[in-house]
Amino acid sequence: MWTRKAVVYVGLGTTLVLFSPFIDNLQLFLLGTTILGFVAVHSLVNTRPIDVKITRDFDAEQVFENSPVTVDLIIQNKGRSVGFLEIYDNLPSEVEVDSGSNHTIIRLQKEELVINKYHLNCRLRGQFRLGNPSLRIYNPSFLFYYEADVESKSSLVVLPQMEQIDGVDLSTDFPKMYQGAMPIRRIGTSGEFYGIREYSPGDDFKNINWRVFGRTRKLMVNQFEREDISDIMLVLDAREITGTGTVLQNPLNYSCRAIASLVSYFLRARNRVGLTIYGETVKVINPDTGERHLYSILTALAEVKAKGALGLHTILGDLRNFTPRSPVMVVSTLENDSTSTEALREITARGFKLTIIAPDTLNYDRDSRIISPTVYFTASASLDNKITEARSLGARAMRWDPETVLSTSLAEVIR
Repeated sequence: MWTRKAVVYVGLGTTLVLFSPFIDNLQLFLLGTTILGFVAVHSLVNTRPIDVKITRDFDAEQVFENSPVTVDLIIQNKGRSVGFLEIYDNLPSEVEVDSGSNHTIIRLQKEELVINKYHLNCRLRGQFRLGNPSLRIYNPSFLFYYEADVESKSSLVVLPQMEQIDGVDLSTDFPKMYQGAMPIRRIGTSGEFYGIREYSPGDDFKNINWRVFGRTRKLMVNQFEREDISDIMLVLDAREITGTGTVLQNPLNYSCRAIASLVSYFLRARNRVGLTIYGETVKVINPDTGERHLYSILTALAEVKAKGALGLHTILGDLRNFTPRSPVMVVSTLENDSTSTEALREITARGFKLTIIAPDTLNYDRDSRIISPTVYFTASASLDNKITEARSLGARAMRWDPETVLSTSLAEVIR
């Protein structure tokens, strides 16, 4: 392909050749011919394809939001020597280069290997495909170049960021008992000793620690670990309307972070956690435990996109097969969902311990002029009405400002 320099040379040479006969100037004609000949000769010099292999190496192929990723772009020359090679690594718009550069200019000897290192900042959850690196080789006069893409696609999974949640009891009052249940490190009744505390009126006398009483003359009561676990179902609203806002600041992204934090919290307490996502379709991840289950849910959250307009009532069929009287947590603003009232009524009527978390990004949308003040007040009043309606049905519901700590907001709503 031609560079700008080549275009200028050809334009100048052609002008001199065509203009010189009008002024009868042989020198200008010869100069123009020389320039055109120079360009013609150099079009044949050193612009043929080269054999270069390019691969990427990540320090981690799965990272959390706002985490750095180190990329090693390994460039290996399999063919002839290259004097001037320009390489550009194509990246998705959702990631940005934090340090280093994904654009480099190098010189490669035959069979030489060069590594270009740079660092990415992954600000947004998702499953991203890094495209083929582009390379460009110039001839010595920089009049012509050869351009091509090298087959080297890679995947990078960015998981939603998790927040540490502690000191919030969201479990059921009717835990599901399992044969050979696992301790969940909370006070209850079992054979495993947990600690002692001072006696309170109404405590069982058989739990009094008489040895401590003999030494201290104070009544102290033994405490034991609970050996029960709960089935907990989390529900994520992934309708198209949840993508309202900016790429980074929208209800769906904050909902995914809330779900990830809750899943981590419940699994650490040895509960069984499931996830239902509704939007374009309904996707159900059955309750399970363990770190592998945590990452399967996080991967599903990384892939989810704001699509469709299915209402909350579409999940009722799956909840009917769920453990009765277990916690159900819905993360949604319930905006533009005419089925939400009926669905919430049926969920609470079946005895599920319902909690609703409504991510509130209205203040950000108003301040960023995504919505007008009139739309803000209308949407805010509608959200308040949804919260009030849910509370009237016996659910615990709250507007969650994503700028605040989730555990603090949860502690207030379950008082």
